Amino acid sequence: MIAGPIALYATREMEVGATYFKQGRGDSNSRGDIDAVARGSDLGSEARVAALIRNLSKTAPNKYLNHPTIDKMRRTKSRAIFVVDDFIGSGKRTRIFLDSMWLSTTLRSWNSRGSIRVFALAYSSTDIGATLVEGAHCKPEVIHYRTCPTFWDMPWTRSITDQVVALCDLYGKRTSRRSMRLGFKQTMAALVFEHGCPNNAPAILWAPQKEGIEWQPLFPDRAILSQEASAFPADVTRPAPASVLKDAGQKRLAASKALESPGPIGSNILMVLALCASGRRSRAALGYATGLARDECGLTIDDCINRGFLDTMLRVTAAGRAELEYARTLISLPNRLPPKGEDDYYPHQLRGPAGG
Repeated sequence: MIAGPIALYATREMEVGATYFKQGRGDSNSRGDIDAVARGSDLGSEARVAALIRNLSKTAPNKYLNHPTIDKMRRTKSRAIFVVDDFIGSGKRTRIFLDSMWLSTTLRSWNSRGSIRVFALAYSSTDIGATLVEGAHCKPEVIHYRTCPTFWDMPWTRSITDQVVALCDLYGKRTSRRSMRLGFKQTMAALVFEHGCPNNAPAILWAPQKEGIEWQPLFPDRAILSQEASAFPADVTRPAPASVLKDAGQKRLAASKALESPGPIGSNILMVLALCASGRRSRAALGYATGLARDECGLTIDDCINRGFLDTMLRVTAAGRAELEYARTLISLPNRLPPKGEDDYYPHQLRGPAGG
């Protein structure tokens, strides 16, 4: 819980070495707030995030400050800065944005006294991107709802992964973004938003065609066309545990009655154990395969480690294998209750005498 006002900013593109806050007395400008988006830019996710911040600040203007200046943060005694984005891919954009803010001597002074905290918020982030952002000078805490799956992390066999990478590499050369055929910084992000495709995804999905070579990307120049927009569900839903286990090749476990058990070994633990046993041992891959949000997936993994079902490298222990084997046996347990007959039954002792 953050005590005091929170300064909210939409992450946007900044030149390396450029300062976000107008330098001068108190790092202020003549206006009450700062432009949320860059002028004349091709606005994308930053405009959506800026609109979200604006609407949120209207609900509690004294708590949530919409792109305030340094002077406004001083007057309101802000105690935290949130930089907000939809997606942290390589982490470069957020890192440069934070560094441009940190050119403010006032912010650095507040930070040295421990009077302000910095957070980088996103709906989704890759592990690589989060690590890069965490290394910024202001030492921000990165918070995201879902870990972004990459094609490197997908719950596939090594052979399938190699074939997908080879395909992206081969046909990515036909696009106008040859150097990004595996995505920006070779991220290979496996995430597309309803409002746009990030450039961290393979170039064959979004890059315009190269002159002289015919190529039609699914999301031209990262835009989502109307015919593709219909493929996005209204809500992100979790797959059924049985479906997750079938996809992982665990057919017997998918039919286990243990998935319906309200006991301590529930479906989340069984899914994580089965996926780890199948060779999926990165947290990003487990989050993607199970459909669990980052925090819930992390808690489940930590629970498995604490119970001794997984080691710290997410390898299944003897105790974990025993739990999986027991769950598999539950499909063959006989029904211990006799079947209910169709006819009513009366014991002989309660029947009346035979005859007329």
